[in-house]
Amino acid sequence: MFKYHYFCILFIVGTLLSSCSSVPTELKMAEQLMETAPDSALHILKRLHPNKLSGSSNRALYAILMSQALDKNDIKVESDSLVIIATDYYTDSEPERAGYAWFYHARVANNKGDANEQARNLLKAQKFAETTANHKLLTLVYADKANMYGSQRQFDSLIHYFKLSYQASRQINDTRNSIITLLNIGYGYEYISKLDSALQYFKLAEKQLRFSKDTSMMSNIYRCIGSVYFQKKDYKQAMHFFVKTPITHDAFFDYNKWYLIANVYVETGKMDSARLCLSKVKALGNMAPDYYRLMQIIEQKQGNMIEALRYANRITEVKDSMNLRKLDDSFAGLETKYRFQNLKIDKQNLIIKNNRNRLLLSIALICLSLFALVFLLWKLKAEKDQLNVQKLLVEKEKENNALLEQQLKLYNVLLLNIGQYRDQTKRPHYHDKDSNKISLMQNATFYEELIACMDIQYCDISKRLIDRFPSLSERDILICCLLLAEFNTGMIATILDVKNDSITVHRSRLRKKLQLENSQNLEEYLRHF
Repeated sequence: MFKYHYFCILFIVGTLLSSCSSVPTELKMAEQLMETAPDSALHILKRLHPNKLSGSSNRALYAILMSQALDKNDIKVESDSLVIIATDYYTDSEPERAGYAWFYHARVANNKGDANEQARNLLKAQKFAETTANHKLLTLVYADKANMYGSQRQFDSLIHYFKLSYQASRQINDTRNSIITLLNIGYGYEYISKLDSALQYFKLAEKQLRFSKDTSMMSNIYRCIGSVYFQKKDYKQAMHFFVKTPITHDAFFDYNKWYLIANVYVETGKMDSARLCLSKVKALGNMAPDYYRLMQIIEQKQGNMIEALRYANRITEVKDSMNLRKLDDSFAGLETKYRFQNLKIDKQNLIIKNNRNRLLLSIALICLSLFALVFLLWKLKAEKDQLNVQKLLVEKEKENNALLEQQLKLYNVLLLNIGQYRDQTKRPHYHDKDSNKISLMQNATFYEELIACMDIQYCDISKRLIDRFPSLSERDILICCLLLAEFNTGMIATILDVKNDSITVHRSRLRKKLQLENSQNLEEYLRHF
């Protein structure tokens, strides 16, 4: 009887081991689509659950493919709980996969602001990449190392590693990455004031892009070349390349082009032409201080000293605002790093505890039968699943806390504006006209603050909605922003001082303008727009 159970257990274990060696079709398909259609690869991987994959090799492959898909879809991940499965599994026996695993582990470290860990992980990725001579991986690793040195303002090292990245990309005829590395080499030389060298690499990038229709890349190159000529005070050549810069329909690229042309006009004394070019800049962004500085110069040269002073004040206000935003981001980053370090310590303690338990269990396994071995493996798997669930709950709680904090800030803004509105309505009738003007101004300020907040949260969604759907009104945009802030119909009606039915009708019209189908949810569509 014992021999019968013994052979049954051996058969089951052998079957499990053989099944672990096969790679699921979904993983193969996701790997094939990763370079050409990373969004499709991500969609496939999201339908899989790593804990349901059989075998450590499949779970490690899932971890590296999911990390790669998230990165290629510009989804920043700050937790290394996924990619660490791949770095723990892949060793010298599979150096190419190990190199990619450590490379994406380095990007996770960069996302959470841990420069030391990023550097260590990149060094490991570089060692594996150089072992396999995988030029695609080398291109990525060298470029990330160069960017690290750039953030530390070590521009000689930045140039060195971007040159290595360029050489690796040329080995595989990766034209796009070759051009990007050439531009970055040019930036490096520009930072250290070697303008002739910078111009040489910018023109080499232009030569490689000559037969391409990538207007965004072309815009970058021509603006870079023109900027070098501008610094060399060759305004004729600078103007030639700035004018040559194509229209990309990307707000940042196109507005920057008009700003650069205006700069040349100012240096050549053509103030009216400079003013005309600046009037075409509709959104300033981080360009605001330079824009106002140029307007100040124009007003001074034309003798409008009051206007010049006004623009000088605007420069100070904008810089203060930007510095305050950076300070807030810095504090938020420090808090995130502090929390992550605490989680990392807890994780190490758990690893030590689990290793101790595994050692004790290994000693016990010597005295147990094969049946006890199967039972023990099942128990360990259950504990691992529970730990994964706990990690997911912790991550979800952090996301909910961040969302709640943002919601409270928006509620405070709304309550303040509603209070001000009520105060205005209590004034005597002979002040009604003035109070209405003040109320309208306050409401306008409130709407601007709300839309600005949503633009920061959702990457200038108001501008992107208007660009995509020109028929949208200002109220349409405001209602979209309120919906993104998760306000219900009653709250929106209170804020806009209309009936609930009006908001319902407006939402229906808004869906038609956005061309939504009946099955599509309006709020979900806006969040993923």
